[in-house]
Amino acid sequence: MKIDNYKEMLELILDHSHEGVVLCDSQGKIRYFNRIYGETFKLSPESDVGKHITEIFPDARIPSVAQTGIPEFGVIYLWKGQKLVVNRIPVKERGKVIGVITQVLFRDVQELRELNEKVNFLQTKIISIGAEFRQYFQAKYTLDDIIGESDQVQQLKSQVIRHAQSSLPVLILGESGTGKELCAHALHHLSPRSKRAFMVINCAAIPKELMESELFGYEQGAFTGAAPKGRIGKLELVEGGTLFFDEIGDMPLEMQAKILRVIEEKEVTKVGGSKPVPVNFALIAASNRDIEDLVQKGGFRSDLYYRINTCVLKIPPLRERKEDILSIVQHLAFSSECNPTKKLIAFSDEVLQALWDHDWPGNIRELKNLVNFAVNNLGREERLVQLNHLPLSFLKARKESSLLNSPLPFKKAMLHHGKEIIQEALKATSGNKMAAARLLGISRSVLYEKLEK
Repeated sequence: MKIDNYKEMLELILDHSHEGVVLCDSQGKIRYFNRIYGETFKLSPESDVGKHITEIFPDARIPSVAQTGIPEFGVIYLWKGQKLVVNRIPVKERGKVIGVITQVLFRDVQELRELNEKVNFLQTKIISIGAEFRQYFQAKYTLDDIIGESDQVQQLKSQVIRHAQSSLPVLILGESGTGKELCAHALHHLSPRSKRAFMVINCAAIPKELMESELFGYEQGAFTGAAPKGRIGKLELVEGGTLFFDEIGDMPLEMQAKILRVIEEKEVTKVGGSKPVPVNFALIAASNRDIEDLVQKGGFRSDLYYRINTCVLKIPPLRERKEDILSIVQHLAFSSECNPTKKLIAFSDEVLQALWDHDWPGNIRELKNLVNFAVNNLGREERLVQLNHLPLSFLKARKESSLLNSPLPFKKAMLHHGKEIIQEALKATSGNKMAAARLLGISRSVLYEKLEK
């Protein structure tokens, strides 16, 4: 059909509307009704247009609305046993009523009930999805998972309890492997937001080009390859919960400026969008880098640093709390994936001494790997971890360290303990004479000569 003028266009639009519409003049005479209105009330444009509305509906209130000029919305109108929901809206020109439009929103109240049921179902579904989402993004660890009885650990736990009740950002500092994420989990678990989502963002793992769209989300068509309907960002998804920025020291500078604005304004703007969206979350950040040094070198924004370091947790490295090693290894052995039956496992004095002597540059993460290796090496009936269960690389490093850290100068040590030192070197290198000579700092011929003696 070709549309020749606006009148035909308007009639076409109204005829395809789900609502029934009738237009009466100020005297109450019918001037127009659309297809749905005619079908609902069994009216014909040829015979019924021009009639007074009360000829069809004796109790019609259109004349009253035309007289008062006061609209009526959501009114229930009873017609032949059906309850209809209608609006009556006066049409005015220069303050004078020239007609009344009546809309039949639902041809029966049952339609309204069905719509209400659908809305309630969708609301229930949304609540259910939200609950499932929060359950998926939940803190896995609690304060009890921070193992140790040392003064440093007790002080750390006290700080976690205190900071968890605050809504201020928390900055966790510590070497790699000390358990910064574990502390973040414990903070959320103790906070008033514990039943809401806990989301981890590893700033070092997300490519620079994708970070903004991941965090803020994007509108449809924001960039090539974008999802057709856009995407909600993680800052919006975590609504009411806790966001944990791990390795925040690796966040790009341009992203730092945008995150600072989010913290200050409590709103985000999606990539490709213009309308800000309010967000609500608690912020925890962590880094194994010296952020103050990064600030001085221009690698980290000072304004963001001062905003996130209100509450600071410093996690001590394992080498500074070696008295916790025994309780940690017992906990790790019991909970190890290599110990599915959860049997009680002990550690020999020699093993504990070796663990004590080690400096643990990888901290608890390194210790956990060692314990898993040892537990996996145990026989089915074995319950005691001994030196032969430990990784060979660990034992070699230990022997090399004991040799290199000898308090005697090498020549003097060789003079007094030559035989023992050579034997240790051969053990450390599994009998490889060339490697043993290299370890001792002598030539292979000199080593053979000493072996003959």
